[in-house]
Amino acid sequence: MFLGLRYDYGIEYPRDPSAGGVDQTHNAEISLIYSFNPRLSLSLDNSFIYSLEPQLVQSQAGVPVTLIQAGTYYYDNLGGTLTYALRPRWSLALNGSWDIWRYEESSVAQDNDHEDWQTTLSTYYVVDARTTGGINFQYSRTEYTNPGTNDSLNARSYTTYLSLVRRFNPQLSLQLNGGFTYRVSDAGDTSTGPSGLVSLAYNYGPNSTISAIAGTSLSSASVNVTRQFAASQNTSFALQVSHQVTAKLRFRTDGSFVYSNFKQPVLPFFSISGYEEAFTGHVGLNYALREWLSAVADYTYTQVISDVTGLPYNRNQISLGMTVTY
Repeated sequence: MFLGLRYDYGIEYPRDPSAGGVDQTHNAEISLIYSFNPRLSLSLDNSFIYSLEPQLVQSQAGVPVTLIQAGTYYYDNLGGTLTYALRPRWSLALNGSWDIWRYEESSVAQDNDHEDWQTTLSTYYVVDARTTGGINFQYSRTEYTNPGTNDSLNARSYTTYLSLVRRFNPQLSLQLNGGFTYRVSDAGDTSTGPSGLVSLAYNYGPNSTISAIAGTSLSSASVNVTRQFAASQNTSFALQVSHQVTAKLRFRTDGSFVYSNFKQPVLPFFSISGYEEAFTGHVGLNYALREWLSAVADYTYTQVISDVTGLPYNRNQISLGMTVTY
């Protein structure tokens, strides 16, 4: 059995791109892995975040999605995976997750408080020691506290995709996902789109990694546009570098570009389409004071370009914090 705990505390400046100010963030994570027997294992994890705004979050499909500034929020995600080895080369996995978004500002909360459920059933086949293929089906459900006219913001999605993981050597690995998503709202509106992911990771030194990610996914529209559009097709590109400078000092940097094409316009708005381009750049340092305690410093730049009123903005942000790991 494995039990992991992590807590991050941070101070961010500015709290608001225009008004300035300081904000506090809290991030707590708990992970549990338990093997019932050599064939059956269970993993559970819970992540809690209290912060001003998510900026860049990583979806379960591995595709980064930028959420727009929307004030202080609470986010909690509970997930788990049950894996069973059917035969030496075949295995079956059932994955589920539930997340909750709650915003402190009433004007934001009434439009954007919601919950998401996801369930994924996967069958994996080990081709050889370095290659694993899979067939996957995912069902997801989104429910808003205030779902709008005819419950048009509430929706369910069905995604079928193939997956492939290939380790070329101890340093280089590749992950591929490719499939299709069908989304239908409670009002009866439908949308379809491709679902895919390409992730390439290279370990170029002890505890040092560079990775490139490209993906596309169909999901609920991001914060601040949910009263105008119910869904968006997100296409993203990201580059991440984590470098172990010394035994105690780690340097991290990453950049991303996300293009969102908004779909399923919600009445009474008349726009039939909309788009968003989000650029994010980040550099950070992590210094280990103890084996279980680290000091962190980060700088993040975000720019959003959109034809939807109220969305475009840019922001420079500095944050300092501490991380406790068990």
